[in-house]
Amino acid sequence: MVRILGIGDNMVDKNLTTGMMYPGGQAMNIAVNTKMLGAQTGFIGPMGDDYVADHIKNTLDEIGVDRSRSRTYHCPHAFARYKVINEDRVFQSEKKRNPLQWAIRNMLGYEGLSEEDLEYIKTFDLVHSSDGAGMDFIQTELPKIKATGVPLSFDFSVYHNEPGFMEAVCPNAYFVLLSCSHMTVEEMRDRLKKAYDLGSRICIATRGSEGATLYDGKDFYTQAPHMVKAKDTMGAGDAFISAFLYTFLKEGGMKAEDRGQIIRDALLAAAEYSAKACMVDGSFGHGAPYQSEF
Repeated sequence: MVRILGIGDNMVDKNLTTGMMYPGGQAMNIAVNTKMLGAQTGFIGPMGDDYVADHIKNTLDEIGVDRSRSRTYHCPHAFARYKVINEDRVFQSEKKRNPLQWAIRNMLGYEGLSEEDLEYIKTFDLVHSSDGAGMDFIQTELPKIKATGVPLSFDFSVYHNEPGFMEAVCPNAYFVLLSCSHMTVEEMRDRLKKAYDLGSRICIATRGSEGATLYDGKDFYTQAPHMVKAKDTMGAGDAFISAFLYTFLKEGGMKAEDRGQIIRDALLAAAEYSAKACMVDGSFGHGAPYQSEF
């Protein structure tokens, strides 16, 4: 059975329009989605000890994601706030956020992965992380993960534009995901080639309604999105990469000499699963009322 581990961010998204909060965070979303697809999964991330954190922990336990290596701190759990305006999500200013909520996001980078964590990582087929884990984590811990021999998947979001960011990540990550909606096709292809030249081997760019493009150092593969009338697009990109990674690993993509068909199958599965995710509130459902705005 495929085993996938998410390491990094976890939070809730508070919908100020409805008064509901939904679990999320890129790294945790991958652990949850791949579990729903059929993998055995785990999650390592920093958590608070308030009612928000309790909802996150209970949700992971209910779904069956192992969180035994996650860490709890005496502080509020991280969250984001948004309103739905003309069917679009508009994130709100975080000026009033408790500063401890910013600090908790960087605790993995500050404390680092323990030897026990690294041994735990070795029991998985793949590790996924993202920019949400923080730059300290990226600079110090990604090389440790690579040294375990377990392939790493990394989601840049839009931060592949930041100077030195790709140079820090790509030598350590086998899979990379880049948001390139703001780029032309030629610019996107150049960025994928750069990621490959820096060391990544499966490089994926997403461009919203234009779909996704994958580069493996030899060929470009494209996948159009499956268009649906979305209920909520929160976490759609995480659903996409979850289904791609799960399908690619399940079909033996890491060891296949000719994996063109495996890549096509994985991209198609990703588009189908991402479309289904858009029909669920939040990143993957499991909403609950929040007690206060802050």
